[in-house]
Amino acid sequence: MEKDKVVLMDALSRMQKDCEAGRLAMHIGSANAYVLVGFVAGYLACLDDNGIQDTEYSEFSLWLHDEKNEFPSEGWASKYLRDFNGDHLAAIQKYLGFVAEFRARRVRSP
Repeated sequence: MEKDKVVLMDALSRMQKDCEAGRLAMHIGSANAYVLVGFVAGYLACLDDNGIQDTEYSEFSLWLHDEKNEFPSEGWASKYLRDFNGDHLAAIQKYLGFVAEFRARRVRSP
């Protein structure tokens, strides 16, 4: 019996909801933007190792870069930490907020 695949955007959407409820630690431990960067990289590597294409995350990354101008070459974590004077939780909340915005936008689009 094949299980449903959980792509990265599914995991990040769940993390965003849990973060809003004060439960970020259950996903990445302490609020550290660089830990979330590692989580994303590891999740993508796992999907790739299992032959699963995650086109939605690729589309999200392009949207974040091209439409929102929020994915600079230095990476989102460095930029958002600078924007929030080193506040890791605020940086993570901003990133996960974009995840929610992107997914809400896709649901509304035909």
